[in-house]
Amino acid sequence: MTKKVSAPVLPIAYFGEVGSFSHLAARRRFPKAELISCHTEEECFAALVAEKFSEIIVPIENASAGMILNTVDQLILMAENQNHALAIREAIAMPVQLALLARNPKAKIKTIYSHLAPFKHAKAWLKKHYAGVALETVVSTSEAARIAYEQPGTAAIAGLHAADLYKLKVVRNDVGSEVANQTTFFVVGQELKKSGKPTRTMLIFEAAHKPGSLFHVLQVLAKQNLNLTKIQSRPIPGKFSEYRFMIEFEGNPTQAAFQKALKRLTRCTHRCAVLGSYPVIQLKRA
Repeated sequence: MTKKVSAPVLPIAYFGEVGSFSHLAARRRFPKAELISCHTEEECFAALVAEKFSEIIVPIENASAGMILNTVDQLILMAENQNHALAIREAIAMPVQLALLARNPKAKIKTIYSHLAPFKHAKAWLKKHYAGVALETVVSTSEAARIAYEQPGTAAIAGLHAADLYKLKVVRNDVGSEVANQTTFFVVGQELKKSGKPTRTMLIFEAAHKPGSLFHVLQVLAKQNLNLTKIQSRPIPGKFSEYRFMIEFEGNPTQAAFQKALKRLTRCTHRCAVLGSYPVIQLKRA
């Protein structure tokens, strides 16, 4: 009797280096999985297409900074290449606590490094406490922490978890804490036959280049009582003043309202595609 050989369990990739918020979300959501870092969102998606990973975890939205456009663009490319049958499996919402970290907390800080999202969130705080200090945007908070360790006179705005990983000291905790902050991540992988209690759906489409075209799309959702939760436009390469739209709304394919809305949307838009129907996992503050 031939023994059945099970397929190897592939690791999970996350955006950024060790210590990024994507790494923290991946570690908390999948504590027993093998986790591998990818420097950019592009690398995450390319490796997923090459079947090096079972799934990837990438940031999609920060409550203060808005949508992460690199991720949006990669999802659009994913929709254009449906032969890979990739889909958003779930969303992970995680409260974000920012800290100012430095190798020597008493030294004068000349430059602060961070990702664009923390800089946007902490803009007022930085203006009040560090006016005149140079702010340098890097690809992730973990890279900012690594630079802060390597370069004297610099600091990083990152998560508290990055302090131990990069041997940094906390200069100030709860940076920008006057406004609550949260980042949402997408788990993307091969489309699941069954998704656990999907509550959100993401669509991508092109609207006709004429007055009222986007209004008609939103009207379809409103008539079916489907609540819009995200919307983002991206320019179509080579078509000036024309855009693709990515929208998320509350609803899933089992609902009659969803099926009616999707049927009507395919009639009034171009290249309408479902990127996934998925549950939203809310993590507690770490």
